[in-house]
Amino acid sequence: MLIVLFLVRLAMGYQFQSVASVSSHLVHDLGLSYAEVGTLIGFFLLPGIVIAIPSGLMTRAVTDRNLLIVGALTMIVGALVMGFGEGTSSLYVGRLITGIGGTIFNVILTKMVTDWFAEHEIITALAIMLTAWPIGISLGLLTQGLIADAYGWPWAMYATGILATVALILTATLYRDPPDLVRAVEQALKLGLPLRQFVHVSIVGVGWTLYNASFIIFVSFVPDVLIDQGYQAGAARSVTSLAMWSMLISIPFGGRVLEIAGWITVSVVVTLTAATAAMLAVSQGVAPEVLCVVFGLIAGIPAGALMALTAEAVSPDNRGPGLGIFYTWYYVGMTLGPALAGWTRDSSGDPAAPVIFGAILLAGVMIFVGSLRLLQAAWPIEAET
Repeated sequence: MLIVLFLVRLAMGYQFQSVASVSSHLVHDLGLSYAEVGTLIGFFLLPGIVIAIPSGLMTRAVTDRNLLIVGALTMIVGALVMGFGEGTSSLYVGRLITGIGGTIFNVILTKMVTDWFAEHEIITALAIMLTAWPIGISLGLLTQGLIADAYGWPWAMYATGILATVALILTATLYRDPPDLVRAVEQALKLGLPLRQFVHVSIVGVGWTLYNASFIIFVSFVPDVLIDQGYQAGAARSVTSLAMWSMLISIPFGGRVLEIAGWITVSVVVTLTAATAAMLAVSQGVAPEVLCVVFGLIAGIPAGALMALTAEAVSPDNRGPGLGIFYTWYYVGMTLGPALAGWTRDSSGDPAAPVIFGAILLAGVMIFVGSLRLLQAAWPIEAET
């Protein structure tokens, strides 16, 4: 079942990458500025701020499988709107529609994997699921530009719709609920979450947001640091990309190692401390070819463990709404984090400032993990009625 969910999530990463892959075509054919292209890229994440919680709440009334089918259909419609549209307005509308589908995918796929593996190998399973997103982006980098060159940029959008259709078919034909699933859908639809579970999952959500924002800041702003150190722009981007490629290895394998070795909290603190140190060193231009690889290898190790904390933060019957809250924090933070990092560059004039800011965010993840452990001991969700 994990293979099915992995392939379904891959379609989301592939669709997210589509605008960036054809950005030069959009600038040339439609007259968009690069700022508008950047805004269009961000529109994929924007709906999550308001859609994540309703998506989670709907798991109390609709089966996960049907919700995932709705998400796939939404992504297909968005791809068609973007491809068939004749102006920038259709691009923005279509991108928002695909973002709604992507939000549903994020919430429901995480719940599905957690439901299947909550009692065994959850860190490994979530780590593998997380890897599908960057692999989908990488496939987009490899294919969408070629499609746009050969047939025009609308066909790159259609290609994302085709992959979303494959995801729909896989979900409809192959996905099955785990046999021991708590059937929250048999309950009446209700709003809200018990207070302790809301607090616990919010702490996990903020920690996950800081973790992801720090990585986005790394890949976005380290090239500027390297250019300031004398690198050519292309070389700077290539060196920085080593972190992403390294994480493709470290996320799944790191998750498996932590699952087997145990000592999850200690391992998270150690790896994040080392990753923070590597990020600070890169901000000062220290051995970037080596440290970008080191950062990716180390920073990816705790990803599955951090995501798995959601299973500890909410009870199984509240998993859907809890993940909705978790992802709301993620979408808000992923919108604000890079903007704040850019502000540090503008206000200081130092290209290293955003990277240092990202390292501070990464170190902050440890505070939230520690806070969760303290709350679990002093204010456990099991005591809440």
